[in-house]
Amino acid sequence: MKRIPELHGLSEDHHAALVLALRCKKYSESGTGLAIEEFWAYVLESFRGHLAPHFEIEEKYLLPALDELGESEMTGRIREDHAALRQLIRAEAPGADLIQKFGQLLESHARYEERIVFEGTQHRLDEEALQKIANACEAIPRSSPDWCGIN
Repeated sequence: MKRIPELHGLSEDHHAALVLALRCKKYSESGTGLAIEEFWAYVLESFRGHLAPHFEIEEKYLLPALDELGESEMTGRIREDHAALRQLIRAEAPGADLIQKFGQLLESHARYEERIVFEGTQHRLDEEALQKIANACEAIPRSSPDWCGIN
């Protein structure tokens, strides 16, 4: 799946999201050596530093451009996924099941955007919208915490 340059930043974010999703899906207290609180702190830091800014870029620039193309079904699913991920991240006492659910949804979401949304619309998006996305990816800092568990 060759990605146009203006979407490289978002695609790189999706790669980081898939790494986080895999770690969540594999998580078990005995398997990582991390207490659930320590692992969840890592997930929260990843969400705040990387996913939340990524969602902001998509919601401000990508989704309106997709709506202009008449892709309301796509934008509806993306908005629903963002809302569901935000809801999960607000859990006060997460357990292994919630971490698994978060990882599964995050993986499904990132793959949907890469395989369906970007692949199907990247050459149809307005040049101005693409430039705004690329500029935002450069301007809005995103960071992932250092991983201290197993790979």
